Amino acid sequence: MNAALGFAAVARRLQTTAIARTKPAVPLERQLDALTAAGCRKIFTDSTTTELKAERLKPADGQQPVALVRVYRRGHGWGEFPLFDPAAAAPMRTLSAKQQAAMTARRTCPKCGQVRRYVVHGQCHACIVQTQEERLALQARTCWTCRRVSGTALPKGQEPRCLPCWMLWRLRRQFEEERAAVARRTCLGRDCQVVTATDEEIAAVQAAGTWFTPRWCPPCKERDDREREEARQRTAALVAQAQQARRDQVAGLERWAGTVLADPDTVVLDTETTGLHDAARIIDLGVLSITETTLMDRLLDPGEPVPASATDVHGLTDDDVRGAPTFSDVFNDLTTVLAGKRVLIYNKAYDAARLRHELQLHYRRTGHPAPRDAATAWLAAIRCEDAMIPYSDWCGDWSDYWGNYTWQPLPGSGHRAIPDCRAVVERLREMAEGRGIESSDEGS
Repeated sequence: MNAALGFAAVARRLQTTAIARTKPAVPLERQLDALTAAGCRKIFTDSTTTELKAERLKPADGQQPVALVRVYRRGHGWGEFPLFDPAAAAPMRTLSAKQQAAMTARRTCPKCGQVRRYVVHGQCHACIVQTQEERLALQARTCWTCRRVSGTALPKGQEPRCLPCWMLWRLRRQFEEERAAVARRTCLGRDCQVVTATDEEIAAVQAAGTWFTPRWCPPCKERDDREREEARQRTAALVAQAQQARRDQVAGLERWAGTVLADPDTVVLDTETTGLHDAARIIDLGVLSITETTLMDRLLDPGEPVPASATDVHGLTDDDVRGAPTFSDVFNDLTTVLAGKRVLIYNKAYDAARLRHELQLHYRRTGHPAPRDAATAWLAAIRCEDAMIPYSDWCGDWSDYWGNYTWQPLPGSGHRAIPDCRAVVERLREMAEGRGIESSDEGS
């Protein structure tokens, strides 16, 4: 701590002590010179409270600090610590035998057995320095390769290795240098040993400050060009094959969309729910024919509050569904509408799961002995198809992360059942007519 004293601490020390002791008649310049010399001699004899405690001293009653030391401590920042004159300090009370023994035990180094003036943690400073010196000395005598310890320090030129390891290292290095020199002189061709450059030519190129590249012999150069051209042709064939496969895939998806639009039994179903969790309830149910005739458009009372997060999506509130029929009330109508139909659902996995949940609740409410099996049988009787997967494949937005085409959000979705059904019909027409196929090809 004393070593951290700066000019500011010395000046503050002088302001508190030496200036008060200087006679006013002395000129100011001589006062400062005398104060600086006296302060620098005196400042290193003052002690902090911690240093006083080490000497079993404490500041006397009314004793004022003679200086303030400004020191930076890691983790604490800058702080000011008072310095006291040990000569004016008062002795602390005498320790009991038990306290004296405990203090001695804390200050005894377990390695060397010496009693220090400070509390020893693990080892005293002298033992720490000795251990570090022993470790460095052992490291200087230890081979980096075989870890064998020599009797004396290894020569610095061996980096540091014992003589056998150093000789082996030098031989390997020489072998690598010779192999690199041979590679620079010979042809780049596979298994070719034709010399295409001399050491003098290589040295001249390197002396000019340029990088020397090994040369090809004419036969190997001709073979390499031929192999590169064959590889380029194979790559071009694979690219053409992939592009043709993509065109065939798009054509197949467009034919599928055309058959769906031409099928009079095709209907589109969509739902809006109270959330995305497994227990979410249906509050908006819509079924639209492929000719855009509304077959069912019902708001449903879920029997529970509509969360604000769901309202932010579809705009439906508790007031909108209050007094509306329940799913059980429209169950028979829904069964009649979907009977024998080809049902398209955009993101079938989600809407089918919500229907399964409502069906289980319905069958449980009506006293069915096996509501889960009944719900599964009802869904199995309906021909459901997912419109999102074909549309996403047709768009062709490939994802390297998933290794498949990215699922596309429904364009034109208004997050209401019937408007979303109309958006699905519009996407089918877009696919059947091939609109946007240029961007689809580019995405592939």
